[in-house]
Amino acid sequence: MSVTKRKTPNGGQTPDYYYDFTVRGKRYRGVCDGCTNKQEATNYERRLRETIKRASEQKTVGALVENFRQELSGGQKVTLESAFAVYLNKPRKRQASAKQVKQHENNWKDFLAFLHEKHPDIQCLDEVKRTHAEEYIRYLRENGRFIRIVTFERGPAEKRRFSYYHSATKISGRTVNAYHKTLKSIFNKLKEDAGILYNPFDFEMMNNESENRDAFSLEELKLINDHMDAFLRPLFVIGICTGLSKGDICQLRWDEIKDGKWIFRRRHKTGVPLEIPIMRPLAVFLREQRAALDAGKDKDSVYVLPEHAKMYQQNPCGLSYRVKQFLEGLGIKTTRKVSSHGRAVSVKDIHSLRHTFAYLAGCNGVPLSVVQSILGHMSPEMTKHYQAHADRETKIKFLSQLPAFIGQMDDSAESSTAENLNGNGVTGAVADLRSHLVQLVHDLPEEDLPKVETFLTSLISAKTSYKLSS
Repeated sequence: MSVTKRKTPNGGQTPDYYYDFTVRGKRYRGVCDGCTNKQEATNYERRLRETIKRASEQKTVGALVENFRQELSGGQKVTLESAFAVYLNKPRKRQASAKQVKQHENNWKDFLAFLHEKHPDIQCLDEVKRTHAEEYIRYLRENGRFIRIVTFERGPAEKRRFSYYHSATKISGRTVNAYHKTLKSIFNKLKEDAGILYNPFDFEMMNNESENRDAFSLEELKLINDHMDAFLRPLFVIGICTGLSKGDICQLRWDEIKDGKWIFRRRHKTGVPLEIPIMRPLAVFLREQRAALDAGKDKDSVYVLPEHAKMYQQNPCGLSYRVKQFLEGLGIKTTRKVSSHGRAVSVKDIHSLRHTFAYLAGCNGVPLSVVQSILGHMSPEMTKHYQAHADRETKIKFLSQLPAFIGQMDDSAESSTAENLNGNGVTGAVADLRSHLVQLVHDLPEEDLPKVETFLTSLISAKTSYKLSS
């Protein structure tokens, strides 16, 4: 039946065109929306009739949803090749670093390479099914990454390209989950654009059997302190006193140090703002470092460690290698075999200083809220529960109790710390008084410090003389 206009009571015609047809015994009538002439109305009626006929031929609800996905969601076709660029243009809560973006892109390309070889007929995002996603994750678990040739660039100015063959046939559960998370995130972000009703990667991830970094023991810290050279010393001093990671240590800037008492910066990896009190060992080192730079060619450098910053920006792996070689030379094992995959994984390196910071803080009674606030972890539980309770005064109070392991501990201090760890330390009231005295000294102007030292020396000397005479 053709489209028509209806008659009005006064003998005229309605401005709208109406359709009226039957499909499989059911009659459909209505207005041809937006049609201004008969040809438009006829085309509208034909498309509608074909759609209803096709929908009536679907045998199940699942088939109906699958075959009418674009109509139901209002999405468009998004090709696999263009998907990542569309994904990057999506607004997000926190901007990823260039390194993270590159890693996500590599993960996506690995999945594309898998699809092109195993399922060459798939060209668009909405054609990827749950079975394809499960097949790819299963491949990663059993065989490792699909693309074996790894290409990377190095150098800040003129990029140099390097390639190597990735021979590992098994990768850790953590790495598999990293691929899984990337792909799940891309499909989530593009669901509406591509007309996807169900994310094909929305299934359980692997148990994470990867090894975490170990903290350095007190004996290892003593050994490190006795043998580290001028290049390694800054890494260990800053790391042990702040809990900063490798990138944040190497790229710490002078303008992030306020009044010689606080470090204010955003964590390099996550962008989380950090507020870290500067304790005495670090304050001493920073004064020495500032004087050394002022006397040399790097006096105008914005970085506290200009040599380390340059090396980190050009060759971060080389920096880690140098630290590991140093630790191995001391007899400190830096790797451990893991059953989930063949190769050894790193368990002690620069990042272990973050774990050591937390470990020492725990040994000395620092609340977890303070530790998490300083380390800048981003999990919702840590952010909500811990950071809200850690203010500046609390950080100063508890961090001042930390033993200064790097370059400041003599035998008596080490003995005192060992007693404290064994539960034979001073009472809470005495500890609070000591903490308060330490903070008072910390806040004194530099020119007054010799006076305090003279007074304390004379006080200790007089007490010793009194004991001897008794």
